[in-house]
Amino acid sequence: MQELSEYIDGLPNLSGSEDAIAAAIARGRETPVFARQTPVNIADIDSAFAIALHLHQPLIPAGGGDLRSAAPISNLQDMAEHPGIGRNPHLSGFAG
Repeated sequence: MQELSEYIDGLPNLSGSEDAIAAAIARGRETPVFARQTPVNIADIDSAFAIALHLHQPLIPAGGGDLRSAAPISNLQDMAEHPGIGRNPHLSGFAG
C-alpha cells in the first residue's frame, strides 16, 4: 500500500492522491470489514451511517486567512457563532 503524507510543505495533504485512494477503496469493497464481528446486518443500516457522517464535521479555519495561524473550530461552532447565515438558524437540528 502506498503511504500518503499527512502534510506537504506544512499544510494538510488534501488532494493529489485520488488514484491511490480510489484503488484502496476498490480493494476494500472486496472484503467486508466487520461482517464477522457483529450479528447486525450492517449493509441495511443506511441512516445511521448518514447521521454519523453528517455529525463528523471537519474542523475549519476561523479568524484569519492564514491557514497556518487561524484557529480551528468545528462547523457546528461556526454555525452557533453566526446564527443568521444560511442554514445556521436550524442549528438545533444539527447539534443533536
